[in-house]
Amino acid sequence: MIQRPRWAEALSLQLLWGLSASLVWARVVTERVLELHEGHQRSALIALMFVLCVGSASWTARRLDRSRLRYLPLLLLAAMVMLELRRHALRQQYAASAASKSIGPIESLWRPVTTTDIALRYYALTSKQLRPERLRLVLLTDLHITPALPRDYYEQVIDLVRAQDADLILLAGDYVSRPANIPLLARFFARRWPARFGTFAVLGNHDHWTDPARVRAALSVGGVTLVENHCEHLPSQLGRIAICGTGAPWGPELSSELDRSEFNLVLSHTPDNVYRLAEQGASLVLSGHTHGGQIRLPGFGSVVVPSRFGRLFDEGHFRVAGADLLVSAGVGADDPPLRIYCQPEILVIDLQRP
Repeated sequence: MIQRPRWAEALSLQLLWGLSASLVWARVVTERVLELHEGHQRSALIALMFVLCVGSASWTARRLDRSRLRYLPLLLLAAMVMLELRRHALRQQYAASAASKSIGPIESLWRPVTTTDIALRYYALTSKQLRPERLRLVLLTDLHITPALPRDYYEQVIDLVRAQDADLILLAGDYVSRPANIPLLARFFARRWPARFGTFAVLGNHDHWTDPARVRAALSVGGVTLVENHCEHLPSQLGRIAICGTGAPWGPELSSELDRSEFNLVLSHTPDNVYRLAEQGASLVLSGHTHGGQIRLPGFGSVVVPSRFGRLFDEGHFRVAGADLLVSAGVGADDPPLRIYCQPEILVIDLQRP
């Protein structure tokens, strides 16, 4: 029996410990640290955590070189695999209807860059509280308006929204990534949005990290109503329907219980709030924040998702604890202004009577 050289085994252990430490670091960063305010301090914290994780892994590998615990990272890797399998099972359990149709550029393996390949995705839901036959909702999220993307792209977004004959336009946050782009946002909202019963919005994490007062002012130019920790009731001829909003954990959370005799539509920038909102009485939660991963791999899906639940709610329609959850991959991209195998999208939701 041929034995591996001692140095080869030691190197294998070092790599094993380094891999497990890197995966732990990546999970903590994406699921927790990315919630923190963006800036030099967060970048320094991420770098420091990486150095500590990898450095401690190397030190531990040497210390346990001859111990029975030297293969402990295998247990850690197995636990992480089990966690991902559990998330996959939950995703299957929560999966609801797919888009009834999708209009836009066809995704192709040979066209990886999809930054401006915007698509329209149509969904149909029912509500007993609705009086008319149909109420059409249009959801836009994660505009991230930036001069790095062509102006014609944003004009296309406006034209697509106008063509949907919307009853309500709903905006789920992250309109800019930096203060210098707020004037572009103001121009984007200079025209009133074409919705019969109004346009409603919440702010996202990037809005709170830039200049929330100026972002709110830019939205108000277009007649947008902000619903932050409160609800607005639609006209009675539409039925018993409330539009509510939360920006938590970066802005105010929706603190009060909702009237369960109403259809409670809640705008939440992140889908991470879905469990709490379902407990409070939300009927439908509309979210963004994830960008659908922004970079996806064919046959695998999203790689990195800034969510406490990882890839669980990266995009699509889910049914969670009695509430419908729709997560949009969003419209824009910034830092970097690039999408790989991940189309931007506008969601069109037809709320219908049963």
